[in-house]
Amino acid sequence: MAENETGLMKKKDVLIILAALLIAAAGMLAVWLSGRNAVVERARIYLGADLYQEVALNEDQVIEVDQGSGVVNHIEVKDGAIRMMDSTCPDKQCVYQGEMSMENYERRGLRQWIVCLPNQVTVELVLEGGE
Repeated sequence: MAENETGLMKKKDVLIILAALLIAAAGMLAVWLSGRNAVVERARIYLGADLYQEVALNEDQVIEVDQGSGVVNHIEVKDGAIRMMDSTCPDKQCVYQGEMSMENYERRGLRQWIVCLPNQVTVELVLEGGE
């Protein structure tokens, strides 16, 4: 009879260990998934080839890129998207490019870029892993 109880105890021990491992794996998965959502989406604004400013897309703001001599671009960050709000360039193609976000960049003509060629101002959406 002692053999039966010992065998039964071993099965209970195995079940307890498996349950603990399952709970630990579920906890690790939850932490990993919540960590992925915590990544701050961001964009980089360039003036010519130089980085002008890096902005978080979760902070609503308007950035003024004033180069002097009346050359100005206003870039708006709102609701997780970024756009060229206005520009002193002659054709305003940068303004017409519309807003860019992690949700829509793949459907845009210039994908993760907004370009104001006359004023040499570009906005790059930083894709995952982009440093």
